[in-house]
Amino acid sequence: MTDPSNETSGNGLPYQGQQKTPRTPGRPEGAGTSVAKLLIPFLAPLIFMLVAVPTGFLLESPGPSFDLQEGLEVEGAETYPSRGELLLTSVSLQESRLINNIASLFDDSFELLKVRDYLGEELNTEEQDTVDIVITFLSQDTAVVAGLQEVGEAVEVEELGMFVVDVGSGYPASGVLNAGEVIVAVDDVPVTDGDDFSEMIDSTPEGESVELQVKEIDAELAEEFDEEVAEGAMQRPDLSELLVDGVREVEIQPVYEPELGRKIIGISVRDFFAYTSEVEVEWDLETVKGPSAGMMMTLSLVNALTPDDLTAGEKIAGTGEISIDGEVGPIGGLPFKIRAAESEGATLFIYPVGNQEDLEGFSTSLELGPVDTLEEAIEVLRGLQVRAAESEGAIYPVGNQEDLEGLSTSLELGPVDTLEGAIEVLRGL
Repeated sequence: MTDPSNETSGNGLPYQGQQKTPRTPGRPEGAGTSVAKLLIPFLAPLIFMLVAVPTGFLLESPGPSFDLQEGLEVEGAETYPSRGELLLTSVSLQESRLINNIASLFDDSFELLKVRDYLGEELNTEEQDTVDIVITFLSQDTAVVAGLQEVGEAVEVEELGMFVVDVGSGYPASGVLNAGEVIVAVDDVPVTDGDDFSEMIDSTPEGESVELQVKEIDAELAEEFDEEVAEGAMQRPDLSELLVDGVREVEIQPVYEPELGRKIIGISVRDFFAYTSEVEVEWDLETVKGPSAGMMMTLSLVNALTPDDLTAGEKIAGTGEISIDGEVGPIGGLPFKIRAAESEGATLFIYPVGNQEDLEGFSTSLELGPVDTLEEAIEVLRGLQVRAAESEGAIYPVGNQEDLEGLSTSLELGPVDTLEGAIEVLRGL
């Protein structure tokens, strides 16, 4: 046996008991390490640019979903349990980095929005925060009012004006009105609702201006209300308290919009109001912002106050604004909300007809229910109840057999004349 400790290299130096790997000819030892060290100063800034530098875009993707019935509390009216779920769906918005912009070229699971398109040309984030807070309060209050009216519960509404959600660039109102203000009157005539406001603007004689009386929102108080609601210190703020004393008057000349067939001043508005009712309604929605949960909130309230379970035991998802008179308005991010519903195992998705174009070329395994009104949404749900009943059966007294002459049904019928007979029918299922 050879003692490896006595082996030597060609120059007479011992190997120290290890088999030495010969060097690769023409490649200096440590060359790879040297190249890496040379690349680090170039790679570090590149990586930083990819993951840290803002791009002026927002990343929109499917957001969280949850059952609105779980966070719903009602006092002053009888409520009923539900076997199914009514899911709020949402989108997630976060600042996009360069690596996200590049990935969007190959991945359709998210989309890029220009920050300017989302916040407006002025990029006023504080103004947008105030709008989001007020819109969230209004959306929840509107859902309560619409829901209570639907089930016949008494509710009194005090119209306070029209809340300016957005001001379109290049329109007459641009630079005159600001998002977050409330139009309380037109030519000193109080504004009662959106239709009333549109008619006032449209009836302005050609070439003449209209005078608007405007009030500002107390942004600091709105933020305080938002924090108190989040902390549980306040259930529902009185939105009339947000209006700052004093009226600002502005003159704007409406322009004719061919697509709408009427005169406009270029703003998006929604009812600004306060309400009172003996029925107290509260949702635990700390993380929900904006108006798109309105329709599903209304449906969850209607379902809670209705003996018949509108969900028919199924998992229902949806989105859409709701107005006091029950109209369902369009929202943003519809495809991503449907994807969020798919991931939650929903079977049906209800959405505004006004968003139909957003689904061109879009495919989903969900049953879709486009609606214009709250009534239509409820009819879609009642269709689930009918299907659920038809897929099961009905037990009835033998003494009523004559009542079914000439009646056709897909139900499996079980005529019985005793309790034992009914039990036997059930055991046969």
